[in-house]
Amino acid sequence: MKFVHFISLFLLYFLVVGCSAPVVAPVKVELTKEEINYLRDVKPILDKRCVSCHSCYNAPCQAKFSSFEGIERGATKIVAYDAMRLRAIDPTRLFIDAKTTDEWHSKGFYSTTISADSNETHNDSTMMHLLYDKKINPDVIGSYSPESDELICPKNKEELNEYIDEKENHGMPYGFPAVKEREYATLAQWLHRGAHGPTEEEQKRLESPSKAAALEIQKWEAFLNKEDAKHSVTARYLYEHLFLAHWNFKAAPTEFYEIVRSSTPYPQKVEVISSIRPYDNPNVEKFYYRFVKIHSTIVFKTHMVVEFDDEKLDRFKELFIEPEWIEKPHYIDYEVKMSANPFVAFYQIPSKSRYQFLLDNSHYIVTTFIRGPVCRGQMALNVIHDHFWVMFADPETDLYLNNLEFMKAQFDNLSMPIETSDKALLKTFNDAYKNKYEKYFYAK
Repeated sequence: MKFVHFISLFLLYFLVVGCSAPVVAPVKVELTKEEINYLRDVKPILDKRCVSCHSCYNAPCQAKFSSFEGIERGATKIVAYDAMRLRAIDPTRLFIDAKTTDEWHSKGFYSTTISADSNETHNDSTMMHLLYDKKINPDVIGSYSPESDELICPKNKEELNEYIDEKENHGMPYGFPAVKEREYATLAQWLHRGAHGPTEEEQKRLESPSKAAALEIQKWEAFLNKEDAKHSVTARYLYEHLFLAHWNFKAAPTEFYEIVRSSTPYPQKVEVISSIRPYDNPNVEKFYYRFVKIHSTIVFKTHMVVEFDDEKLDRFKELFIEPEWIEKPHYIDYEVKMSANPFVAFYQIPSKSRYQFLLDNSHYIVTTFIRGPVCRGQMALNVIHDHFWVMFADPETDLYLNNLEFMKAQFDNLSMPIETSDKALLKTFNDAYKNKYEKYFYAK
């Protein structure tokens, strides 16, 4: 009887203690008097060891380390790309869909660098624990799944404890060797001291164009924001095709910029209008095309460069401003069905000018099909092999470009299921659009 009682106690102990996950202990940090500067000391380590995974929209847990704004925003359990989801969710684009850390935290993000349990002797943040776990368990074990659908994205100590227990040898950098001892010490010191970013002066330098770039920006913004109908429609056409581009002015070859719609004109600070798509109604009385300097770490996946100089500006004028248009130039609004169909929205611009623009910038245009901010290839590009051919029709012989009656007759057949973001997927697989494409094919 005593033996049975002993076995019962042993089993109870095993179930309560033996099967429980090990408690995540605070990571002690030995402080030094050495000054730690984010841009000089920390960012180079993050760029070298973290940004390769933590940069795109599909970064694990949406934790983006390519800028301090991303680090400060933190992580989230919200899945950016979910193949089972039929309707859109609110976007979480860094620099666009929220302006402050508090706003991001109200949208479901939480800090990976600061913890309520941190104190003068240790740092209890998620980042510190994952760096430490890799330090004491450096072996790379298990299968590597960079875009796993089973990410835990630990938010607190309890979830972190579960992650470390279930994911053996999954410390950070995941799937790669641990950071070097010197790098670990630098990151640990930085985290312990509050994980501060650039100073106000350093941030201003990051965001400010050089003198050479500023002159180019003024020139291009003046062209794009002219108020007559011809310039206005041209600017809209250019913006809707180049909003993904990293603009590189030849006068400032080391700097890159994005074109945005802003509610404020030059020289006021840019206030980005956070529309989901470039052809969405900006919902302001007046907006301006402005340029924002890219100060995040450049990554190949989103780095689609187009060069701009006086020659490029003259080419745009030659294509869009100098020719006589199909219709008298007139302003166009943002009515949903029309805006979502560029064949209708930009009909008044000479079709050969539009086509020649696409040919002039064909490398960039094709690149946007393959790369861009989507960052999850198997969701969008599983039909494209590593090598493929792209062919272009001669604008002098293309039926659509040379027959205005045919063009007008096919407006409806060329409509696309992108009029509203929350129903785009449902519309894409609707027979109505399949039938339209077949009608266009046979008409042609």
